[in-house]
Amino acid sequence: MNCAHCGTPIPAGSRRDRAYCNNNCSALASYFRRKNGAAPPPRWQHPAPGSADPVLRAATALARQLGETHGWSPSTLRCALDGLMVLLDGRPAGERVTLTEIRTRTSRHTSVPRVAEVLAGLDLLEDDSTPAVRSWIERRADALPRGFAGAVRAWLLVLLDGDARARPRSPASIYVYFAAVQPLIEQWSADRDHLREVITADITAVLDPLRGHQLRTTTVAVRRLFRFARKRGLVFANPAARLKAADPGGSLLPMTDAEIRAVEQAATSPAQRLIVALAAVHAARWAAIRDLTLDDLDLPNRRITIAGHPSGSASSPTGRCGPGWTIAAPPGRAPPTGTS
Repeated sequence: MNCAHCGTPIPAGSRRDRAYCNNNCSALASYFRRKNGAAPPPRWQHPAPGSADPVLRAATALARQLGETHGWSPSTLRCALDGLMVLLDGRPAGERVTLTEIRTRTSRHTSVPRVAEVLAGLDLLEDDSTPAVRSWIERRADALPRGFAGAVRAWLLVLLDGDARARPRSPASIYVYFAAVQPLIEQWSADRDHLREVITADITAVLDPLRGHQLRTTTVAVRRLFRFARKRGLVFANPAARLKAADPGGSLLPMTDAEIRAVEQAATSPAQRLIVALAAVHAARWAAIRDLTLDDLDLPNRRITIAGHPSGSASSPTGRCGPGWTIAAPPGRAPPTGTS
């Protein structure tokens, strides 16, 4: 491509809409256009909308629509159209584009998520990437002793994908279950070479030191691991068949006067003091406090509706959270010295 004024070749790697070799030629061309009364040259247009490929034209229209909806910048839209041209120009109609191909064939300036969004809208995207949780399962299972790795890997994959009689579990549940059984497997591997060698006494020995929710979570994870291994024939018997996950129940932990004073000193703004008062006096949860609106306030009667339940009274401390405030319960109620 040559300069529109002097005909000098434009340096390689320049912008595609560049028409002049330098600023001097651009200024001279503008001067002579004004002097001769000539119209300015048409602005550069991306070639994708004028392509002969109907699929590319449809992708271009969808990309422009998404750009207007989500506020893409002109450069973002142009880079997305560049990526679509690379992927769709000359491709047979209906052939899907893999996510790996988008990442490898497009330039580094192209937004892969935006191009993938356009192709998904046309039902042309094939997600061939490996989910992060699946890669995590492989890494964690490979780090386990050989006699335990296969069974744990198969168990976690069934939790992830589900089977004919079980629905898939969320990645968070998989992380929790593995974190519960990993320390147990490390202890068992000191004396056992395979999961099938673990007996009930071994399970009881590692569960005895646990308490509360940790004991309940670990018991549930161990029961599910051995139930799965028994169904798949990985163990001869289920040593965890008689385990029971007891309810740990709730416990109140009293707060000292020093801790209460520390909370009062940490909450400096009126909004922070109001949150502390709602939590301490009305036992409001964080989600209920976050969802509060002005319609929940009844200022003449000095009442407030929290999570659909009206509460408060004329003596409620939530109305005085200014300087010199204090966390004190209304008359007839115990002071807020505990939290669950």
